[in-house]
Amino acid sequence: MPTITLPAYAKINLYLGVTGIAENGYHTVETVMQAITLHDHVTVTLSDDPAASADEWAPDISLSCSNPDIPCDETNLAWRAALLYCSRLHETQPDIPAPKLHIYIEKRIPAAGGLAGGSSDAAAVFTALNHLLMDPLSRSDLLTLGAALGADVPFCVLASQDIPTALGLHYGERMTVLPPMPQMYCVAASLGEGCPTPWAYGLVDQLPTDPVGGFRPITDALLSADPARITALMYNRFEEAILPQRPGARLCRDILQRYADRVLLSGSGSAVIGLFSNPEKATLACAALEEAGAVAALCETLQRSQTHA
Repeated sequence: MPTITLPAYAKINLYLGVTGIAENGYHTVETVMQAITLHDHVTVTLSDDPAASADEWAPDISLSCSNPDIPCDETNLAWRAALLYCSRLHETQPDIPAPKLHIYIEKRIPAAGGLAGGSSDAAAVFTALNHLLMDPLSRSDLLTLGAALGADVPFCVLASQDIPTALGLHYGERMTVLPPMPQMYCVAASLGEGCPTPWAYGLVDQLPTDPVGGFRPITDALLSADPARITALMYNRFEEAILPQRPGARLCRDILQRYADRVLLSGSGSAVIGLFSNPEKATLACAALEEAGAVAALCETLQRSQTHA
C-alpha cells in the first residue's frame, strides 16, 4: 500500500497584530509566521482497495494518534483535511473511486499552545495525499483548501513545501512569501493551559488601541537577515491580554527571559517561545523550565534546506 511520512512543522508568530473585526464577526490580522523544527510526524497510507461501495461517493478515512488525548474522529483537523482533499479531487475527477486511507500522527507539538499543531497536521495530510496521488492539485488549490479549515493551515501548507516564512493578512490566510528568519535556537514552553481562540480575541477586544504601527518594519528587517534587528521588532498583540490570565505562561516567560535574546507568547497562547543566538543558554533554559514542571522543546527556526529532511 502506498505510504508517506512527512514532518508537520510547528509555527511561531514573529509579529501578530489584530487590525479589526470584519462584518462576519471574524477578526482581521497582520501576522508574520515562521516555521520551527519542532514537528509532528504524519503518516498517510492509501489502501490498494477503494472505499466500500455505497449509495453516495464517500472516502473511507481512519485516524490514530500517539497522544491518547487527541481526538481521532471527524473533529480532528487532519481527518477533516483528508475529507476536504478527497471531496475536491472528486469534483475535478468525478470518475475516481472513493479512496480508503489511514492517517497516523506521532504527536510532538504541544496541543492548544498557539503553535499550530493541528493546522500543521492538516497541511501535512494535504501534501501527503497530493504526493501519493501524483500531484493532481496545485499549491494554490491546497492553500484554498487550507483556508477553509483555519487561518493557520495555508501557512502550514507553505511550510510543508519548502517555504518557512510568510506574511499573513485578512484572517491570516492571504499569504506572501518572505525571506526566511536567520537560523536561531528556539525553546517552546508550556504548562498546558488552554487559550480558546474566541475567548482570547474577546480579551483583545477590551484592550485600548494597538500602539504598534504594523508589520512593515519586521518584514524589512527580514530582508536584512539581521537576527538582532528582527528579534527587537517581534510583537504579539495577545500578550497584554493573555499573560495576566495565565500564570503558567507568565512563569515560562519569566524563566525564558533569564536566558533568551527575545521572549514572546506564541499565537494566542498559551505556549511561550524564546529565541536564542547561544545554544548553551537555550539548553539551560530548557532545563530550568522542565525543573519548574513545564514541557519545553528545544528546536531551531526552520530553513529551506530542512523542510524535506
